[in-house]
Amino acid sequence: MTNLIQEFEAWLFEDGASKNTVDRYVTVAKIFIEWHNRIMKSETFDPVNVSGRDLNAWKKYLLEEATYQRGNEESKRYSVSSVNNFVKSIRSFFRFLNENELIKSNPALKVKTQKIAADFDQDPRWLERFERNKLLRVVDDKNLEQKNRWKFTRNRAIVYVQLYAGLRVSEVTDLEPEDISFETGYLFVRDGKGGKARRIEMNKDLRLALTEWLAERGDPDTKKLFTSSRGGTNLTKQGIEYLYRTLSEKTGINDLTTHVPRHTLAHDLIETGYSLQRVADILGHTNLNYTRVYTKSSSQERREALESLSSIE
Repeated sequence: MTNLIQEFEAWLFEDGASKNTVDRYVTVAKIFIEWHNRIMKSETFDPVNVSGRDLNAWKKYLLEEATYQRGNEESKRYSVSSVNNFVKSIRSFFRFLNENELIKSNPALKVKTQKIAADFDQDPRWLERFERNKLLRVVDDKNLEQKNRWKFTRNRAIVYVQLYAGLRVSEVTDLEPEDISFETGYLFVRDGKGGKARRIEMNKDLRLALTEWLAERGDPDTKKLFTSSRGGTNLTKQGIEYLYRTLSEKTGINDLTTHVPRHTLAHDLIETGYSLQRVADILGHTNLNYTRVYTKSSSQERREALESLSSIE
């Protein structure tokens, strides 16, 4: 097992993962291997013998039976958010095994994160830094620009608007060129969720992406900023969803949906030290409880995934 874990660790670093991410993913891989060996009554781990059913059984075990203990505190059950972080980590481990031809197919693709019944997303999926870098490398790929500059600049602008301004997909489709003020450096959302308007400061990357898109956009028969084709109709929500499915395939990033860039911005701003109110203003949240989810997820990830994983029973 030692050599396999060391190879996984090296692969993560080569993939651009931070040390904290590597430590967390490696710890989860060790925990799964120990659990699988115990269930299989084996002293050695062979990834070929792992099935999707095994991984789902492990997830169920984490949700219903596993406990952890920190210091002198009583044993605690894992939160759904923490278990979902386990699932995300183990997916990377099996992607490593698959890409290095240590297994023929990836059983982790059959394992889904656990949904939480709530009025809002209590377990938002955001991109780790190395995943964000992967996404940006694909979005900024000059080979794509040479093949179709119009589509390249449009797609990049869409991703940047969500990743750097945190717009909902409905807000992206509603944008008009007049909502962009390069003079003031602000992007205006005229009719956000609940009819709430807001303005968002643009960073230089977003300003450049929008400048280049406006130069390529031409004069279509629509007032909307983004169109489905050159001179064509408005780009729809379904069109943007298709874009992210394509990006998910190209990057190998699981669960890359239209919500993920927005969640990523919120998580990164909280980590940087932005106040809840400031992040809520940027995202257009009417209730701070929606924004507070990112604080809980971030602190839980650090506390439970790093401190307590090694004490799983």
